Amino acid sequence: MFVMRPGIAFMRSSGPDVSIVRVGILVLLLVVLGLALLYAYRSQTPSTPQVSVTQALGDINAGRIRAVVVAGNRATLEFRDNPSHKEQTTLPAPDTVLARALLDYNAAHPLQTIEVKVDEGPPGPPLAGLIDLPPVLLIILIGALLFSTLRRRSL
Repeated sequence: MFVMRPGIAFMRSSGPDVSIVRVGILVLLLVVLGLALLYAYRSQTPSTPQVSVTQALGDINAGRIRAVVVAGNRATLEFRDNPSHKEQTTLPAPDTVLARALLDYNAAHPLQTIEVKVDEGPPGPPLAGLIDLPPVLLIILIGALLFSTLRRRSL
């Protein structure tokens, strides 16, 4: 005896399956939204304004700087009159200009020295600067959804 559920014969048609088309559109929409979020994340303006080394040297020699925090090839300048205002500059590979200006200023003004801090930061994996975790997780999530949806459809 052979029993079929009603309507099972009408499920297979010669045209494309509507559910697979919906899944494809959904995946495409998720990819486009993920790329838009990645673009918005990357194009954010930095909270600390960037200045040239020449301007940073002018601020140091004028006595407007309270402290300098050096992290890698970047130096963040903290101002005396407004501690919440900071500026950042990119240092040349062998930094002889900014370090020399700080030493000269501190020697000439012993009562109003500029504090120099070196921030080495926590050691990270070697590829930490090349890969951002949120976009990678989004791509993995989209791939997992697509895989599970297509796998359910094929069974």
